[in-house]
Amino acid sequence: MRAREAAHRVRLHAPRVGETEVEFGWDIEPNSELYEKNGFRLSFPPELDIAAVPQALWLRLALICLHTQWALLRPCLVELPYYIGPAEREFWQRMTDTAAIQIVAYGGEARPGRAVELHDDGPALPPTKVPDTNGRVAAAFSGGKDSLIQAGLLAELTELPLLVTTTSVVTWNSDHFGAGRERVLSEVTRRLPVELVEVHSDYRTAWDNEFSRAEGCSLSVNELSDVLLYQATTLAAAAASGIGRSFQAAEADLQYNASARGEVIQHGHFVSSAVTHTALDRLLRRFGLRLGSLTYPLHTDQIQPFLWRRYPEVAELQFSCWAANGAQACSTCQQCIEITILLLGEGISPRRAGIDPARVLAEWAPRQPDLRRQNRPRLHPLRLPRDKTVRIIQATSAERVAAILADDPRVEESVESYRQLRARVLNENESPLPHPGYIAGFLDRLDDDLREPLRAIFDESFTPSNDPELAAMCRRSESLSRWIADPLISAERA
Repeated sequence: MRAREAAHRVRLHAPRVGETEVEFGWDIEPNSELYEKNGFRLSFPPELDIAAVPQALWLRLALICLHTQWALLRPCLVELPYYIGPAEREFWQRMTDTAAIQIVAYGGEARPGRAVELHDDGPALPPTKVPDTNGRVAAAFSGGKDSLIQAGLLAELTELPLLVTTTSVVTWNSDHFGAGRERVLSEVTRRLPVELVEVHSDYRTAWDNEFSRAEGCSLSVNELSDVLLYQATTLAAAAASGIGRSFQAAEADLQYNASARGEVIQHGHFVSSAVTHTALDRLLRRFGLRLGSLTYPLHTDQIQPFLWRRYPEVAELQFSCWAANGAQACSTCQQCIEITILLLGEGISPRRAGIDPARVLAEWAPRQPDLRRQNRPRLHPLRLPRDKTVRIIQATSAERVAAILADDPRVEESVESYRQLRARVLNENESPLPHPGYIAGFLDRLDDDLREPLRAIFDESFTPSNDPELAAMCRRSESLSRWIADPLISAERA
């Protein structure tokens, strides 16, 4: 790709590392409305020795954060400050091509050619091994149900895991501030044998969050970027702490994929997928690091009750609502209705998770909870995301809800709203398939020391899936991640 053929030309600067802060920057020609500013910072607590993190790793963390945004700028020519070699260059181009495929699948404009071409004519910056000095593990931590269940499992299966939370406050979302979030961050170390560090960043203020929607893509910029930031900060904190293995919660719902015209279409949150993790894991092994997840096999409606059954001491800390505006939950959004239904199905009052059942049920009684969004491809031929709520509502009577909420000050109002909601669902005569079970195939992504203990834990509560389509999803996931990583694998064999 020549400069005149590229829609944008990005020159990435060398990361600048201070005592507690790392600065990343770039120039872009022509200027793009994607960016409010051409750079961002990561600020670490002083107890982390970020000088122990090799410069070579900082560069790759920048690439982790930015590659999906280059897909939005496609076709894009990216000039790196260092030489990484043809194998890794092709790896990152395949990562970006994969992101571009998802952008188009979710309504973005199809554009010919490769999404990005990397030029790396600078001095060589090969991988440098980071020593694993203590055998611990690290995990990204937000306080949501997924990260809470993973924190509980890691605390049960390993010694003093390091939880890494990232704070990047923005005006368009309220997920990184407020009493609800502060409560989970302050309490988790008291209720689980874990250590927690907080990393601050201004990365989410660097872009216009609606930029991707201008071309019709239903994925916002933060859906393409946030999780990659959390991956990068977790890996950096782990490397600074002498920790080799890092984990990020990514439930089974996010692993769903489909084949279309020879391409694998992933869930909209594909930056959390096993495809992304496994491909990056292959790269990170060159640095002595690993990346994965304990929650690939479990669906959302398994994780929520499992959290309350196995780790009730932390379940009530759950902070999952992006619209909470400082509270633990807003009690009006789609996320809150899903949690409400899941908890009622488990016989638990939503108030224990900070949700007002009367408010959330009154909001949703007049309308159908709908998890189908515009420009979102169907990823299973028979199952719909909303099936989980339909199954629970069909199985949970209004009388059962009345008993669960017996001590609630607005019990009568809540039960009447639930009765209306349930009547409408029953009248629609929907017959969702039985629960698919947990996807055991994803356990194969784990190292031996965690795989079988985790399988034993899951088998205590769940049945493995026998859905052939989910088995096919596992195979597509593995095939795509291997295709992305193949340049690295081939170079290692040469």
